Amino acid sequence: MGASQLDPRRRAGQPGGGGGYKRRGAHPRSRSPSEETALEPMDTSYPREDPGAPTPRKADGSAHTALALGAPRPLPRDHLIWSVFSTLYLNLCCLGFLALAYSIKARDQKVAGDLEAARRLGSKAKCYNILATMWALVPPLLLLVLVVTGALHLSRLAKGSAAFFSTKFDDADYD
Repeated sequence: MGASQLDPRRRAGQPGGGGGYKRRGAHPRSRSPSEETALEPMDTSYPREDPGAPTPRKADGSAHTALALGAPRPLPRDHLIWSVFSTLYLNLCCLGFLALAYSIKARDQKVAGDLEAARRLGSKAKCYNILATMWALVPPLLLLVLVVTGALHLSRLAKGSAAFFSTKFDDADYD
C-alpha cells in the first residue's frame, strides 16, 4: 500500500491523493451538493391524499376552513384477527364466516374513509364473533360437566351395588 492510501489527511483533489471520494458515501460522478434533493418522509397514512388535487374553494376564492369540534373519536375496530380464528374453528351455522365477512367490509370502509359505516360493520362483526365464540365454548364445557357429573353418579351407584356383587348364593337359593 502506498503512503497516500494510509494517510487520511490527503484528499482526492490533492496531488497523490489516491482518488478518494470528496464526500463520504457519495460517488465522484454524482451531482453537486446544490443539485441534491433532500429525502422526503414516506406518506403511510390511509386514505392517501392526492397532492396534485385541487383544494376546495369558496365562491370568493378563499379556501374552506375546517374546525375540529370536540375530541376526535378513535378509529373503528374491525376485529379481523378474531374473525379469522372464529372462521378457522369451523363452528356450527358459519358464524365465524359471517364475522369475517363483516370484518373485511369494516376494514374496506375504514380505508375508504367512511368511519361511521366502518363502526357499524365492526360492531356486527364483534357480535358474530361473540356468538361464534360462545357457540364454540359452551357445548364442550357442557359436555365436560355432564361427563363429570355422570362419573360421580356412577361411582355412587357402584358403591351401593358392591354389596350385591359380593354376596355368594347357595344352590338352595335357586330352587
